Amino acid sequence: MFTLQITAQDDMHKEGKVEPKELTDGTLYGADITPDSKILTVTDIFADLTGFEGKTVVVEGSMTEICRSMGCWTVISDGQNYIRAMTLHKFLMPKDMDISNKKVIVEGEFAVKEITEEQAKHFAEESGKNPDDVKGAQKMYRIT
Repeated sequence: MFTLQITAQDDMHKEGKVEPKELTDGTLYGADITPDSKILTVTDIFADLTGFEGKTVVVEGSMTEICRSMGCWTVISDGQNYIRAMTLHKFLMPKDMDISNKKVIVEGEFAVKEITEEQAKHFAEESGKNPDDVKGAQKMYRIT
């Protein structure tokens, strides 16, 4: 497992690369998770989408995708629902990271956003999927 704090501090990387910090239970990318935060699941978020909209949340899930272009986002899931965790280029994760069986905890502001077909194709391409499979505008559930 590793922890990913989306609101990273600038002093945690050099030359655009994340300096990971090894913890007893995984690897930390970015800043520490806020102490004593309630850790939610992706399922918890989807049970009350409007209730979490615009709020800072700490969410645990399985990593299912990563930006293979830069390492600037990942997707976490409960197996049925998906949330894109975006670093906003404040730090980058290893883009060649093996994501199989990776459990992650992310912290940031949750939002639901409508993205264009073009944007959805861009995300598909960055994750190594076929962008031609994307049709139409999409809802993106995200943490920034």
